Amino acid sequence: MSSQWKWMVRLSVFLLFFGVCGLLHSGTTYAASKNASAEGQVDNIVQTSKIYGKITDMDGFPVKDVDVTIKMYTLENREIGNKTVKTNSKGEYNFEITSSEGITIRISLVAKGYLDTHNNYISNYLSPGETRQFNFSLYEPATVVGKVTDQSGKPVVGAVIKATTVSQSVKTDKDGNYAITGINPYSAPDIVVSVDADGYVPYTKYLFLYTGVTEKLNITLQEAAKVSGLVQDEQGRPVVGATVSIYNLKMITDKQGKYSINRLSPGSSTISVEADGYIKQTIRVTLVKGPNNTFDFILKRNVDKTPPVTKYALVPLTEVSNGKQYINGFNFKLKATDEVNGSGLKITQYRINGGEWITFTVPVKIYAPDVKIVEYFSTDVAGNQEKINKMDFVNGKFEGAGSYPY
Repeated sequence: MSSQWKWMVRLSVFLLFFGVCGLLHSGTTYAASKNASAEGQVDNIVQTSKIYGKITDMDGFPVKDVDVTIKMYTLENREIGNKTVKTNSKGEYNFEITSSEGITIRISLVAKGYLDTHNNYISNYLSPGETRQFNFSLYEPATVVGKVTDQSGKPVVGAVIKATTVSQSVKTDKDGNYAITGINPYSAPDIVVSVDADGYVPYTKYLFLYTGVTEKLNITLQEAAKVSGLVQDEQGRPVVGATVSIYNLKMITDKQGKYSINRLSPGSSTISVEADGYIKQTIRVTLVKGPNNTFDFILKRNVDKTPPVTKYALVPLTEVSNGKQYINGFNFKLKATDEVNGSGLKITQYRINGGEWITFTVPVKIYAPDVKIVEYFSTDVAGNQEKINKMDFVNGKFEGAGSYPY
């Protein structure tokens, strides 16, 4: 064999060897890449998670037909799905959720005849393939039952009963009986029961109730007094728009100067009448049951032309710093007086640093350097307004009626 042929044979063997090696290397690399790719996707495999539990009442008995809703969220709080199931006769529920990554789940319950409290909700983190159990205990509402009668013992028919946390009112039946349920003592410990019936004084009762209890409350309503009358001036003309006050109730006279206030408690009381340009009038009265409470008023023109006078007091507020006591502000007080036989003080107002006018009712704390200017004035019932008093703390100038001793 010539040397040329020997060289060609050797070259062919060499190329064949490297071709096989390359093929083996290529196959190994592919397999490794495939395995590496599979390993990298382990966390993204879709897996089934299970959530289950049992719902009972406060005594441990199962609650059937509870609507159990589960909402699912990404870790960025984006909702990705929801499901609702009902509990079976054993109070049991379960969900199956498929996911490839951790999610947040929020479970909520709605059960007819049970209260909506924070016990009806839960939020938790769920990993793919995880099984979790969540049990719930539901609260039952409180109930108030009883009978409504008048002072003679006769049933009051059609009285309207209301209770805190219950949106719907109930009415007494032909025997005066009532029952109001759905009361949630969990959200409002002090429950207010109110009764409203024509011809009777409104009734209010505060109760401390527990969830799931039935409280008996028999109610006796008091027959109400009705007050009416006429307000005129000294010439017998009606005073329109006069304010008639009794207890904490107010009524405005109509075009004929008439007023009426219903459903008041019988007994001693005070009636006051005020009107612009007239002297305020107040009388003591004894109210009786029914409509026979008529009180007329004749108002005198107010000749008061003098405004009230308002004085101030500044009580120092101190603090201790480095063992020394310093004044860092004042308790600001105002006292207004009207002239003898005047119409009487109506209102005192103040403002700070040119802000909104505020009705003065209690002392106000002012602190340096926040407060620069304080202004104040008073007005009497006759409408006479005092000139504005001004306290300039920056320049140390006080304009007005001055201070009063405290």
